[in-house]
Amino acid sequence: MLQTGTGLLSDRLKSQSRLWFGEHLYRYFERLEDNFHRRSLTASDSIEQANLLAQQQAVKLGQDEAFRLFADHINRAFNTNRAYEAGGHSSLDRLAQRLEKLPDTYFDKEKPQLSNICRAIAPITVLAGFQQILAPLKLDAAHRHHALTMFQGLFIQELNKLYDDLFESLPVENQAHNVEAWISHIKQQLSENNLSTQDRALTETRLQRLLKLHSHRHRASDNTVVMEPSDAELLETAANIFQLLPTKRRLSPGVLSSLNTLQTSVSSLALKDRNAFMHPLHPARQICRQVINTLCQWDDAQTNQRQQFDAELKIICKKLTAHNINASLFYQIREQIDACCQHLIQSIKLNDKRSLNAEVGQKRLTRLRKKVHEMLDEKTASLPTALPVSVDNMLYGPMTTIILYHWLRHGSNSAPLRRSLQLIDDIIWYIQPHSDWSELRRAKAMSKDIETELSDGLQRINYSYQASQALIDELHQLRLIASGRSVSINKPDAMR
Repeated sequence: MLQTGTGLLSDRLKSQSRLWFGEHLYRYFERLEDNFHRRSLTASDSIEQANLLAQQQAVKLGQDEAFRLFADHINRAFNTNRAYEAGGHSSLDRLAQRLEKLPDTYFDKEKPQLSNICRAIAPITVLAGFQQILAPLKLDAAHRHHALTMFQGLFIQELNKLYDDLFESLPVENQAHNVEAWISHIKQQLSENNLSTQDRALTETRLQRLLKLHSHRHRASDNTVVMEPSDAELLETAANIFQLLPTKRRLSPGVLSSLNTLQTSVSSLALKDRNAFMHPLHPARQICRQVINTLCQWDDAQTNQRQQFDAELKIICKKLTAHNINASLFYQIREQIDACCQHLIQSIKLNDKRSLNAEVGQKRLTRLRKKVHEMLDEKTASLPTALPVSVDNMLYGPMTTIILYHWLRHGSNSAPLRRSLQLIDDIIWYIQPHSDWSELRRAKAMSKDIETELSDGLQRINYSYQASQALIDELHQLRLIASGRSVSINKPDAMR
């Protein structure tokens, strides 16, 4: 069933609100995760630090489920018949008043639904949604107040921006048919990739109706004669759907073959259904648009995902044969096409998220590596002579990786990290010449400990055994060279 003007307006307000909620909720998750991480870097003890890092990981793993529960809460509020009571928020009051002033002749009986929307996006409703995200985020009681404070600051206090955006998108009081704004909004909706076949077709239908309304401000007479489309018009309508694909050069041969089968079948059906085919809700047109929209994202999919889509589309298109083509065949395959397309789109979204997480992780790793190198610069700045090239390469290479391993795995104040930093001090001291007899004895005694600690660290970062032994042998050689340059003074009598 086609929706009325009110249905179009209410859907647009709901869609705009859901989009705003989604963007701000994930932004809140990112800030909350970052907050736990920053607090862990300055934690006073290892237990507190471990707890904060565990909370950070819980937020990262639970945010998708938290978003789903929050979205369900808002959707229930949209469907609850409860009008908004003015006085809670000035910007929302203004929005509700504008909705009330829109002409009754246009909204008919459905006008109260718009007041319900104001209730669903009110601060009290949104704040109640915070309770929905506590369980999947696994927030400890000690952190819930802090998380709530951040939610109020990053989400609740920003709601006036949503209300203002919704207000600006409404038809002005003396122009209920703000058609151009609706056309622009619906085109934006059609650019989204996660629309189902049915939703996309309904949205296209609304767009066609609005375009006609924009071109013809006055309705045609009920007695207007409907002319049957010509063969050329029907074939052109079918072909235009496939022309929406930007390029076919990068598609696999299998997908191109399936598209040819699909276009041939649809063209044959267009000549049979004629007037029915010209309607955007025709099942063949719905399916073609869904496939074409999905293939526009082809370059962003991984090889195995493309192969799976190729195979599934080929199986589906085999069911379409030109000699017995009819609309019922497209009704039968609509759910399969929907599932096939949605699987590829969701896989691409997951790829994007993984790439983003990898990029964030790489930036953090680069930042931490820079910090480690700065610490090494401080440790070596006061040495009387420059370090040997081999030791310098070892400290700024594998030893830096060992420190990063313990930093990321155990934290910045962990015992393994402190031991690794101490090992650097020991290595630098170990290869220096010493004049005191007790220092010479200490250097000789610490040889085995340095070898064990360095070997264990290199093993943790998967350094090869041969390369590890080469580094250890190099340190022993440098120690022997340093011993030759040492001047023994104050040697105990018992040792002379």
